[in-house]
Amino acid sequence: MQLFGFAAVGLCLFAGLQTGDYGRIELAQFILGIFLFYTGTYFKNRTSK
Repeated sequence: MQLFGFAAVGLCLFAGLQTGDYGRIELAQFILGIFLFYTGTYFKNRTSK
């Protein structure tokens, strides 16, 4: 999950830098990527105990 979140945020940033502007799709992808990354971190920390 963390890897998918990190990849989504990276693709969003790359697309924004390429076009010079961030649209609603990039914003949604950024928020989804952050959510996936931190959800993966939460589950990883919860199951490693």
